[in-house]
Amino acid sequence: MGRINGTWGLRGHVKVTPYTANEARFRAGSRLLVAGTPTEVLDVVRTQGYPCVRFAGYDTVEAAERLRGALIEIEAAELPPLPEGEYYRHDLIGLRVVTRDGEPLGELVDILATGANDVYVVRRQDAPEALLPAIADVVVRVDLEAGELVVNVLPGLLD
Repeated sequence: MGRINGTWGLRGHVKVTPYTANEARFRAGSRLLVAGTPTEVLDVVRTQGYPCVRFAGYDTVEAAERLRGALIEIEAAELPPLPEGEYYRHDLIGLRVVTRDGEPLGELVDILATGANDVYVVRRQDAPEALLPAIADVVVRVDLEAGELVVNVLPGLLD
């Protein structure tokens, strides 16, 4: 659902970068997995476009600082089904990335949310990471059963 970027205020709130369009999940009383541990949301404040969340057990800025970088998730059983052609982040991370000719490029290790489109971060062996825009001209096919993301490498993408 999101990643904790840092602290906000002095009472234990953390600033969250949401990975979900359903920010209603960040509401007081809900239970979320924070770094894999079920944790209750005590309070939510929205500031500068970000939800700032205070979790049970994290009442000070020092305590909240320990959450920096932690993922916020929900149980898989709570996920609604997606329309055809849409995928959850956790379904994509770890896929092998290959060209449409079958040449292996690496592994999808992260997805960056940008204003225009997501960007796939591909860890390559013996080469710098590649940043591939998640657009129709680049993404040819997602095959979850085969564990593979097939891409069209446009000129300059791997330079």
